[in-house]
Amino acid sequence: MDIITIFQALLRWGVFALIGGLLLVLAIFVGYMIYKKAFHGQMSMSKTQGVVLFLLSCWLLLVLALTTLSRGANFTGSFNIDFFSAYINAWNKWSISELQLIIFNMLMFAPLGFLLPLFWKRAEKFKVTFFVSIGLTICIEIVQLLMGTGIFELDDLFHNCIGSLFGYFCIMTMRSIIREKRVRLVPIGKVLIFPCVIGMIIGAVSFVYEQQPYGNMPILPASKQNMSKIQVNTSLSLSHQPAAASIYKNKYTEDQDYIEQIIAQLSGSEDVTFSGIQRREGENRVYTGKSPTSENVQLNFFFRTGHWRYTTWRDAAALTKEAAKSYEDFYKNWLKESGLLPDSAVFSIQNNDTLRWDTPEENDLSISKTAFTSGSIVMQFDSNLELTSMHYGISWNEYAATEEIISPKAAFKQVEDGNFEQYVPFQQGDTLWVKECKLAYVYDTKGFYQPVYRFTGYINNEDNSWDCQIPALAK
Repeated sequence: MDIITIFQALLRWGVFALIGGLLLVLAIFVGYMIYKKAFHGQMSMSKTQGVVLFLLSCWLLLVLALTTLSRGANFTGSFNIDFFSAYINAWNKWSISELQLIIFNMLMFAPLGFLLPLFWKRAEKFKVTFFVSIGLTICIEIVQLLMGTGIFELDDLFHNCIGSLFGYFCIMTMRSIIREKRVRLVPIGKVLIFPCVIGMIIGAVSFVYEQQPYGNMPILPASKQNMSKIQVNTSLSLSHQPAAASIYKNKYTEDQDYIEQIIAQLSGSEDVTFSGIQRREGENRVYTGKSPTSENVQLNFFFRTGHWRYTTWRDAAALTKEAAKSYEDFYKNWLKESGLLPDSAVFSIQNNDTLRWDTPEENDLSISKTAFTSGSIVMQFDSNLELTSMHYGISWNEYAATEEIISPKAAFKQVEDGNFEQYVPFQQGDTLWVKECKLAYVYDTKGFYQPVYRFTGYINNEDNSWDCQIPALAK
């Protein structure tokens, strides 16, 4: 979830929180008046407390909406008790979106720490706000768990408490200045310590990342799989000997000029006006636009591979032979002049409605030391013979270096240790059958095409296929 998506969610659920907060405060006010009039209650509430109660109610409803209502019930009631796994995940993916989500989870609870001492005198004590923050976070995590809209994570407890304490120190510093009519450095230091520490950590980690010759591997897990409850079987005879393999670099990785070039070319050929970035999806960019025939045009740019996808969301229609030939010539020239069509690309027509160019696969990338292209281009047209979708999936890879890689046996040891990504956890008593091991390639976070060992097999029976990838570069 990136900052644009976060703000969109805040705006979408903000009205719900505002109306819900008004209704909740109204119900509390009615109950309070009954308590005072009918039961002659002695407890009182000031106007300031009433306003703060309204703000707290809106905040709580907004948090509940963001953590439960805005998500589908896609989780299976699992726990993540690996501390700092969110940071490991952000590091492996080197993802701004993941970092923004961590910071947002902190700031999301800052209003609680800020408002609670204004509403409740006892909350001016550090430990009261601290334990209220922990208790409320646990309640929200349990609600997510029961509704299947999230995972119970220790990291969330940590982030929410950090945010709440930041808000607490902010309000207590302001109160200290108002009450004492002077500025003291200690309270201000407590406020500044949070952004300063976070800033220094981000700076240090960024420096380490930039010093690395290659990027991080998004295929690595934030936490290892629990292999103690399963059995791993294989009949593979794996070599103990390390080897060497070539590494490549994608020509268009993180190339903003390339994005602008594609936008300009699509704007010219398809008469589209793009309005800019709508949001990020991970490290990918989503641009929106309009054309004379479509109010909803979208361009997805995959920042680390140079791939992109253009769509108008209109249905595809069959092409006549004449139209297919005409469009083949037009877009072949368009792609050639733009430097986007490899000489080795082979043209074909699929299902009478799809134009396609494919580049042949390299036989053995590990020993090659030459630049190569791979992938395909797929285009479809609507009933008005206008381009409705285009997927550009050609990767332009240049030789970068030859590096030592670990042996297949060492890679299999990583499998036995559970150091791989798996969406659905293993169950007690599962048997993992590993049937094949091949050297493959995946992109890292700097756009280098790195070798990995790909293990395939199945869990319990052949209908339940399984595979994983283990980075092959020697450390």
